[in-house]
Amino acid sequence: MTRKELVGLVRASFTSAAMFLAGAVIPVVGGVAMLFAPTPVLTYAVGYPRALWRVGAVLSLAIIMVFAGAGSLAALTYALSFGLATAIMCHMIERRYPFETIVLCATGGVVVAGTLLAFGIAGSPQALAVSMHNDLLSAIERGEKFYKALGIEAAIAPDTRAAIVDSALRLSPALASISIAFMVLVNLGVFWRMSGRQQRVGYALFGDLVRWATPEWLIWGLLVAGFGLFIPVPPLDTIALDCFVCIAAVYFCQGLAVMAFYFKVLSMPGLARGLIYFVTIVQPVLAALVCAVGIFDLWVDFRRLKPPSEEARNLGDFL
Repeated sequence: MTRKELVGLVRASFTSAAMFLAGAVIPVVGGVAMLFAPTPVLTYAVGYPRALWRVGAVLSLAIIMVFAGAGSLAALTYALSFGLATAIMCHMIERRYPFETIVLCATGGVVVAGTLLAFGIAGSPQALAVSMHNDLLSAIERGEKFYKALGIEAAIAPDTRAAIVDSALRLSPALASISIAFMVLVNLGVFWRMSGRQQRVGYALFGDLVRWATPEWLIWGLLVAGFGLFIPVPPLDTIALDCFVCIAAVYFCQGLAVMAFYFKVLSMPGLARGLIYFVTIVQPVLAALVCAVGIFDLWVDFRRLKPPSEEARNLGDFL
């Protein structure tokens, strides 16, 4: 290893570990920094000789740094979350997988590892549910105290509080999966831009995203999950709910792709696009409409991506 490579290794490890630890120390800004913890590792390793060795060395040193700064639990959490996701991303980019497959595999790996870690710490699924329930109640109480200190009365009725906690518990697997998938996707996008797009990775990791669409068979998963919501068995309807939310999030992304397609056609300025995307994400009703656009794009084909069928051409001869 040359001196330049050694300096790059230490720098990438320190940056990734510092970003991870910032999430526990600095409010809001630290959480945003933590989101990009895999990017320094990907930038150092992917596209260079012995990429897997590079990512292993960087992650090992970063885990040691996290252990020195926050203890064994934090180091284990980093290893099974950002570390595992980074290793999967590096391996699959080197093998030239499309970004959809990378996001799916990295998210699945982190979800499984995180679930096993949570069960191991809590001792059992029941104990984990009780712990999460108590944590959510504590978070709501802290929020009420914070707003009360600002002179804002934000007390929540006990029934409403119980409903919020119950809904959050039921949706926690879906929300965790979506958050991890978003983290993986964002880091892939940032790395793709920082690495000069196709120059480093040797293939088109991201194609023309305004023409991106989900596979047609995914609609059957959405339908099955939707009907599963009516199953009168609590564990099964919860699983169906989480599956429905995850698949709906994928169709929401397709709806955003449809929006981006027409923004490009209309040559809309970047600032206006960003503002509309932000409002779409934070406004539930608008987000639901965009998700519906993504679903119905399978049949309506808003972007006219599908070639006209023979039946349509034959029918046109008689019109």
